[in-house]
Amino acid sequence: MNKFLLLLLVPFLAFAQIPPGYYNSANGLTGYPLKTELSNIITNGYSAQSYGSLITLYNTSDNDEYYDNGTQTNTIIDMYSENPTGADPYNWTIGTSSNCGNFNSEGDCYNREHIFPQGFFSQNEPMRSDAHHVIPTDGWVNGGRSNLPFGEVNPNGVSVTTYMNGSKKGPSITTGFSGDVFEPLDEFKGDIARMLLYFATRYESNINDAGWDAPNASNNNPRDGSSDQFYEQWYIDLLLDWHAQDPVSQKEIDRNNDIYVHQNNRNPFIDNPAYVTMIWTASNNPTGRLFVTLDDTFVDVDMDGFGSVGDQITYTYNINNIGTTDLFNITAVADFGSFAIPGQITQLDAGTNSTDSFGTLTYTLTAADVASACACVINKITVTADFNATGTNGSFIKESDDPNDFANVDGNGDMLPDDDTVTTFNVANPSGLATDLFISEYLEGSSNNKAIELANYTGNPIDLSNYSLQVSFNGSGSWSNPLALSGSLADQDVYVLARGNATTAITSVADQLVGSSGPLAFNGDDAVGLFKNGLLLDVVGTPVNTGDFAKDETLIRKPEVNSPNTTFDKPGEWNVLGIDNSSDLGMHTFSPTASITAVDLDSLRLYPNPSTGIVFISNPDLVERLVIYDATGRILQHITDVTSRFELTRSGLYFVQLVNGSTTRTVKIVVR
Repeated sequence: MNKFLLLLLVPFLAFAQIPPGYYNSANGLTGYPLKTELSNIITNGYSAQSYGSLITLYNTSDNDEYYDNGTQTNTIIDMYSENPTGADPYNWTIGTSSNCGNFNSEGDCYNREHIFPQGFFSQNEPMRSDAHHVIPTDGWVNGGRSNLPFGEVNPNGVSVTTYMNGSKKGPSITTGFSGDVFEPLDEFKGDIARMLLYFATRYESNINDAGWDAPNASNNNPRDGSSDQFYEQWYIDLLLDWHAQDPVSQKEIDRNNDIYVHQNNRNPFIDNPAYVTMIWTASNNPTGRLFVTLDDTFVDVDMDGFGSVGDQITYTYNINNIGTTDLFNITAVADFGSFAIPGQITQLDAGTNSTDSFGTLTYTLTAADVASACACVINKITVTADFNATGTNGSFIKESDDPNDFANVDGNGDMLPDDDTVTTFNVANPSGLATDLFISEYLEGSSNNKAIELANYTGNPIDLSNYSLQVSFNGSGSWSNPLALSGSLADQDVYVLARGNATTAITSVADQLVGSSGPLAFNGDDAVGLFKNGLLLDVVGTPVNTGDFAKDETLIRKPEVNSPNTTFDKPGEWNVLGIDNSSDLGMHTFSPTASITAVDLDSLRLYPNPSTGIVFISNPDLVERLVIYDATGRILQHITDVTSRFELTRSGLYFVQLVNGSTTRTVKIVVR
């Protein structure tokens, strides 16, 4: 990383190529009078150039000679694709037709990115062609950013998009803004902050010109409506943070000089970084950084040489405050397992580390773990910290990293790894619990939305040619419309049959499409049977019935069901979802609980996860009560009458605490 700090020996420090006396009229000024005078300085003499001339300018102003050991002087630097510490995912070669307006994917071409979106000033000049805030970037990523403000992306948020160099967009975790934001790499955050502060200075007198959006016309517009502060306070806080975190680099100095030759004005915050805090004041919202590691040890409790129900995984962990501010009220939540000493760290000083502060984290293997396709447990702890002792000054979240995993995946772009901790084990039989193929889902939706899902958890692949489906219409007691199956179904896999004219959400996960004359011509009063070698093996509905048993419903086999049944037991064996709900189609949770003889919360499964809002509990009888928290730790629901399901009405990240006596377990749930 080729950044260096510019030491401020006086209130401002002049660099080469700044004209003598360029900033003299600003001497002695502070605050917004200083900003206005700087605006006068960089406006007087400004020589507007054409929008097209930016492409030629980029060959010199944005030459990529600063990374890759200076070996790429024939390429154009793109802050949305540049990898400062390794090979770039792609490059734009000078002299080729790499710039364009049409693109289909990342890496196709670059175009001109307005750091302050041009839609907010209706593409008016001179803002549109001002090189100080218009940079070359990948067209696809530029389009993805659109007019989003810059900010820090919530790593646990839903619908986060990560681009090839680690830049990303998604829900904000920046204090003061709750919408989606775009987050560049740390290496370029200061560059972008100084471009936006330049724009606020250069165009402070233009905000009421024709074509400028009102500040509140778009949620994405961060302006506050004033000509002095220009941006809302949360944005000022962010830009001041980024300005301090990522000091001026040689790349910025050279670019500033090239643009001065091009359009005869300069960015004063590159020339004199101290001007930033001489003008704007932060609200003192703090920032912090944690690096959390989670290390695992498999314990073969029964000493049988295999991972089996009752064996354990114990974890050690370190919570390291690598930031420059003290942190408070630190709590940890594990995806799986329980801490020996639940509670919190009252204070963790800057630069200090806490090891196993909540006691040993222990997880006990369940039947579902032993039967899982990977024969492994994937775990993570999520640590939350406050910025002051009372918790009134904001907080942030950090997920753990496996210190033994050298892939070093950085899921949230904070330049720290956060790989899952994966514990693998040998199993004597990875499945072997189901007696035969069985029906795992029955979808009876509107119009042609019909589907049947079959599941194999026998421990071996199944030859489907021995099986068929038939339907019994209107409680007639007779079977018809037979459909012979074919092919092979692997262990721990499902096979989905769907009507060919069902919705895309259904047909996209189907293995076989069936016409209206087949066994999927059912309605809510028509039973469907699975036959093996001509004999009824499993059934949904009653072949002899007097009415609807599942009209406009999706039925999902409960995880503890491990065998087919020729007697339909809806309340005992099936969970019910509403009409056209295909969220669980194409997958099945299989977790027999017959072997559970004591309260063992670790054996429970909450599913599906992620979900669309309805979450099932595999064995609610083991739960006396459950408490639902949002991502900030605020209690949303406290349920004492626990049933087989509960509902979360909004998308986001939740923590569900399951309680039985003194035993607790917390599960992270994502709702899309």
